[in-house]
Amino acid sequence: MKTLAYATGVAAVCGALLALPLAAQQGPAETLHDGVWQVATEPATGPCSKRMEFKLSVDAGQISYAGMLPVEASGSVDPLGVIEIRVVRGAETVSAKGLVRGDTASGEWISPDRNCTGSWVARRA
Repeated sequence: MKTLAYATGVAAVCGALLALPLAAQQGPAETLHDGVWQVATEPATGPCSKRMEFKLSVDAGQISYAGMLPVEASGSVDPLGVIEIRVVRGAETVSAKGLVRGDTASGEWISPDRNCTGSWVARRA
């Protein structure tokens, strides 16, 4: 009985020690991309012809709008830098995907409401 209790205790301690490096790696990765980002969009197809600039905020990997206009933004950046975002202004919705590398990010966007597509770039502000 003592051997089983000892083995169980050793297994629990080893499991906890093995989990520590994993937890240490996950914490910083989740906040690696946090901060305010200056975003610039460029239309490519469809009737959208205006280039836009705005700020987004990333906090614990969650994206939100960081400006003064009546705009809603939601989405996320995963620890590898993969971005998925949805921006709503009035009746128009834009979906975007992209990738962060260091202090820059880029990707593509689509506005199904207006049948437009384009690209975007961002820099950490």
